[in-house]
Parts: sequence; C-alpha cells; structure tokens
Amino acid sequence: MNVVVRPNSSRFLWAIVPVKTLALAKSRLASVLSPDIRRRLLVTMLEDVLELLLGKSAVDRVLVVTADAEIRALAERNGASVLREAQTTGLNPALRLGVAQATDQGARQVLLLPADVPLATPDEIGRITACGFEKSASVIIPSRDGEGTNALFLSPPSAIEPSFGVGSFARHRRQAAAQGIKLRVMRLWGVGIDIDEAADLPFLLRSDSSSRRYGFLNSALYEAGSVERGPMEASRS
Repeated sequence: MNVVVRPNSSRFLWAIVPVKTLALAKSRLASVLSPDIRRRLLVTMLEDVLELLLGKSAVDRVLVVTADAEIRALAERNGASVLREAQTTGLNPALRLGVAQATDQGARQVLLLPADVPLATPDEIGRITACGFEKSASVIIPSRDGEGTNALFLSPPSAIEPSFGVGSFARHRRQAAAQGIKLRVMRLWGVGIDIDEAADLPFLLRSDSSSRRYGFLNSALYEAGSVERGPMEASRS
C-alpha cells in the first residue's frame, strides 16, 4: 500500500471521501444506466477525485470511508488511506467517522468531498485549501442548484457537524451561525456539479477534460434510449 502522508505540514489537512458500496452505486441513475455501468461510473469518478486530491501538496492525507472491499482496495492502490465501515451507514455517519479518525490522528483541518464531483479542478481545490491559512476559517461549497452542499472545509474539524443532503446548504449555514462559526461561501463550477441524476450526465459528456474517460456512457445512454444523437449535440439541445 502506497499511502501519501505529508506529516510535516503545519496545518495537517485531511481530505475525507465517503463512498457507498458498489451494489448501491448511483441508484438514482437506474432508469438510464445498468448496474454494471453505474458501478463503472462510480469507480471512474472516485479515481478522478483521488487523483485530484492526492496531487495537491496542501492535502496531507486522503481518507476514503467505505464498507465496500473493492472500493477499499482501489483507494489503497491509488495511494489513499481507508477507514472500513462495518456496514453502509449513509453519507453523514461515514463523514462523522472520518472526521473522528482524522481528529484522533492529529488533523487540524478537514476537507469533506464526495466521490461524485469529477469535474472539480486543481485550481478549485487550491482555492478552498488556501482558506486554511486564515485563522479558524471554514468554507462551504454549495451544489449547482444552491440547495445542497458539495464540499465542506472545516477548520477546526469540529467546527460544524456534517449534515449533507437536500437543504443542507441552508442547514449548514444555520448551524454555523448558531455556533458563532464564520462560514465562508465559495461557489465553484466544478465542485458544484455532482453526478447524481440523468440531467447531470451531459456535463460529463460535453467536458473536454472528461469526455474520453466517460465515453462509455455514450453507448449506454443510446441503448437506454436516452439520447438519439451524439453526446455533444444531445447535451446542447
């Protein structure tokens, strides 16, 4: 196992990535993608997110939290640490487990990032983590629709409790305000797009940086009758 650790950082920043089991991968895409394609999609997105995080010098350790043995093996092969869940408990319980382990091992800051934001860029991650040089600075990145939360940067890790899901952008802000925590809002295009529903897939297909990696979706969507033309044309109609 090749775990990337940079213990000399004065900040000791952990990135925590919760991942469902492959059997539950992207269930909201079941109407347009087969189970095999949904599993492949999740694996590809996770690989992209891990490559992004492990390539950032500001991130001292990347921790994947999952109950899935195949996901754990993939994470270790890519250089991440893993925390095994006894069973899939949901996004927020997984994040709480990750934050607890990071804190126990000396993390002073955490970046909570889902595995389904493959369009996030190094520049965006750099902008988020740069806020960590500010005293007690925490950051929230809302989802594209402004309702959910797609990432949280917490300094210290216990600043607020993860409460991702529908309505979480407002919920996190209320929690921060109630606790007197300064929570900076940062709207980022790539991090703001989570691939969760059929309407999100065109973002992958028309992105120059990801179209080759996700080209397998073209035939899958065509076979499902979701597209009638090439992905670039269909996504613009």
